[in-house]
Amino acid sequence: MRDARVSSPPHPAEIGPESRITGDLTVHKKWLATGGMDNWADAVLNRDLTTDITWPIFEATGLHLLECAHGGPPTLAAVENNPRNLTPLEVFKIGKLILPHHQPFQHWVSSATALAKVRPAIYIQAANYLKEMRAHSKSQSPPPPPPPPPRDVPILQAVEALATGPFPDPRAMHLHARVLCHRQQYREAMALLDELLELIYPAKKLEPGFETGLYFPPIDSFWDTYIWVQGLMLDHKYQTKHTPEEIYRRAADEFKQPEYLVRYAGHLREQGRWDQYEKYMHMAVMAGHRRATRRLACYYYLIAQGRYPRRGQSATTNFPRPVDPAQEGLGLLQERHRPWWQRLRDELWAESRRPSLTHYRAMARELFELAAAYGSPESVVVAAVMAREEGRLAEGEQMIRTMLRATQFQGSEWAQVKVDVQSLLEKWEDLQFKFKIPEEYFVL
Repeated sequence: MRDARVSSPPHPAEIGPESRITGDLTVHKKWLATGGMDNWADAVLNRDLTTDITWPIFEATGLHLLECAHGGPPTLAAVENNPRNLTPLEVFKIGKLILPHHQPFQHWVSSATALAKVRPAIYIQAANYLKEMRAHSKSQSPPPPPPPPPRDVPILQAVEALATGPFPDPRAMHLHARVLCHRQQYREAMALLDELLELIYPAKKLEPGFETGLYFPPIDSFWDTYIWVQGLMLDHKYQTKHTPEEIYRRAADEFKQPEYLVRYAGHLREQGRWDQYEKYMHMAVMAGHRRATRRLACYYYLIAQGRYPRRGQSATTNFPRPVDPAQEGLGLLQERHRPWWQRLRDELWAESRRPSLTHYRAMARELFELAAAYGSPESVVVAAVMAREEGRLAEGEQMIRTMLRATQFQGSEWAQVKVDVQSLLEKWEDLQFKFKIPEEYFVL
């Protein structure tokens, strides 16, 4: 294995190889006594640190790292000569808990522990190197030239050794594949990712600690990398072992990756497999995916309006159905006017596997309100209009006026939404006025 210690890993602009971090050492030491203790306690409670790392050990190591970082550049000695004779990995874990939002110090810790061959630190440094390389290329005057291929610097040599050794590390394989792709060695990158695809499997539970088997900030998602390399392979007319849809399905079905649950749901929607579309989009919502929340809300709303099939309903008819203002929502209206005993009977027996249109509307309302809380102004408008239609005028108006005051909705991109709601507010109390929600508010 090539030795990553022969020279320092690449440094971002704020820290050169001969520099030290800036700031007040006294202030940083004071933070260690308060914020540092909180972070240590949380880490022990979450089993990110073992109980052997007591507060005195954490504090002494933290003080040592702060003094070294203020005193000079990252060195191997700063890690190996720690006051409590901890392993380099333990020093790394402690360092990541100290001033976690202070980027110069965090880079110093990663640089020093990478020299001590701490794998997560090596991966962080390598990922930062690739990120800076792309950022530098984008900063050039337009049109920006393609980024130069990554140089064979020691940190990338260390990644290659970990990726191609007798016991390959999945994270190193992932990173090295990105390096190969940047060097336009697409077939080699694809072969490495296909090999990695056979090694990984979904974990039954998240293991405690700072490392996971495949992801580590700021490394991109493996699935994003795979789709990126696969796309370049297809652009160059090279054969690939798997299709993009197969990768979407595996990331969604086996690994339950929220973004890929949404992407795979999109494939299912294009195929008209509506029940499956709902299933995967619902899983994405349960995983906290914000865009999925709005999309599923729109889907449920449009089902209630009669444009899409209900769960379990045959989708042989063309969907979405054409918009007929005179007919849209008629089924929902008829359903509401059924006797209560008939509604109960239908819910319990006749359509036990097919939720009522009223039920879909209720689910849409809840999801629109959640999407509104996530920051979607279109969802605020739809939720407010639904509240108005249900007789909750004050509640709906309050939703819109709160949105209009919110700082995140002051940009020019929301100008049309503001125009729409202003026209709505002018006639808010006029119940004869039916506000037509713009079609572009509904996304699937």
